[in-house]
Amino acid sequence: RPEALPEPAKLPYMLNMLHELINEAVAKGYTHFYTGLADGLDYYAAEYLFQLRQSNPSIVVIGVQPCVKYREFFEQRGYSLARLEYMLSNADGIVTLPPPAANADAFRNRNAYMVDRSGAIIAVYKKAGRGSGSSSTYRYATQKGIARCRICLEKEISYGKWDVERVGF
Repeated sequence: RPEALPEPAKLPYMLNMLHELINEAVAKGYTHFYTGLADGLDYYAAEYLFQLRQSNPSIVVIGVQPCVKYREFFEQRGYSLARLEYMLSNADGIVTLPPPAANADAFRNRNAYMVDRSGAIIAVYKKAGRGSGSSSTYRYATQKGIARCRICLEKEISYGKWDVERVGF
């Protein structure tokens, strides 16, 4: 979600860190990437992957919609439909999970779907309790023993530079 990202002045720094982690994943042989198609980090990661794919055609980006009426949910929340359409039109494939409407279970199932098909995950979030979808997805990946790394937004070590937690990545 856009509101969960760093303040605008620091956002480019965080995106550079994200790009470095994506580059590292590609260098390690990861070529298939899932995106939950959210406005915010998912958009920025997908945008970068689409750029990388131009020079590395082995990169595959799969979008996973949590429900049939995801576009309606996006509109109701006031998220950028242009960003959603950009991700949908540039993804190599789209998976739409069967629930008709968006709810907490639909998002949890979408996140589990992506983790269950992944060899590693890259996450960006601020630990703020157990309610965050990103934090619960990271915990699920931990339970599954999947390699993971996380830009820890609660641990800014200098202006625009955050600690990165790595496990098997």
